[in-house]
Amino acid sequence: MSKEMEIEFKSLLTEEEYLQLLQFYKLPQDELKMQTNIYFDTPNGLLRQLKQGLRIRLLPNTIEFTLKVPQHNNYTYLEITDNLVTFDHTQPLLEQLNQSTSEVLNYLVKENIPIESLKETGRLSTIRGESHLNPDTLLVLDKSSYYGVVDFEIEMEVTNGEEGRQFFHDFLNQHQLDYRPAPKKIARMFERKNSLTS
Repeated sequence: MSKEMEIEFKSLLTEEEYLQLLQFYKLPQDELKMQTNIYFDTPNGLLRQLKQGLRIRLLPNTIEFTLKVPQHNNYTYLEITDNLVTFDHTQPLLEQLNQSTSEVLNYLVKENIPIESLKETGRLSTIRGESHLNPDTLLVLDKSSYYGVVDFEIEMEVTNGEEGRQFFHDFLNQHQLDYRPAPKKIARMFERKNSLTS
């Protein structure tokens, strides 16, 4: 279990830009990591209304149950994470979690979120490459797939908001990349999923 502040800046990329950055930072395709996000919310979308994201992330060797809570700006989030041993998507979420030890569930209960009504709302898979540019900056390159869409983005995880913002924009300029606002993955996934059902 963990709680940490995540400060990140991001921009959408073209496929060509994504591939060029992978090559520039020596991130071969066969060393990239696959991860799948399974998102949850209440039937009336309480978490979405609060701009919070709740997900199970399936990684090659770990399973993470994470709640992301926005802070005072649009680039800082409180991340609350429980590490799980197993997860079976065919079984109800709450039956697989121990509420007495889950920081995520305890936080939701304190915020009056009816955890018994949580249900899966969508899925998104990402192929991720990472490179530490310096001790305070992690470069993340993502190729995400969801409901027939494939998109590409750069994320920069930093330890200082203002310095990180400047570093991020200097990085874009250095690589001659246009800044293209990138909504959170969960928002892009929902927009696409809703477009298919409307």
